[in-house]
Amino acid sequence: MDGQNQDSLPKRVVRTITLTQEDLSLLDGIERMMSKTGQRIKTDSKLIRAAIQIAHKSINGENCDLMEVAEKVVREDGRTMSKLLEKSKRQAG
Repeated sequence: MDGQNQDSLPKRVVRTITLTQEDLSLLDGIERMMSKTGQRIKTDSKLIRAAIQIAHKSINGENCDLMEVAEKVVREDGRTMSKLLEKSKRQAG
């Protein structure tokens, strides 16, 4: 990944969190709902980020567009971006 794309990604902070089985079950439900929009969000960290975006909009009385949230989370994920860049390089070459 080149430096310009790396600079545009949000800064990541590593934290350890503890989730219950119920939390994970709820995350699975969020993944199922968001996958209906056509976006597949498979990793726990992406799902948690999506849940934070949805909760933030909810408590601030904003409308929540699941497609917009899904696209934002996928777009800001560095690993996803690097995979997309590699794929586009292979297709171009």
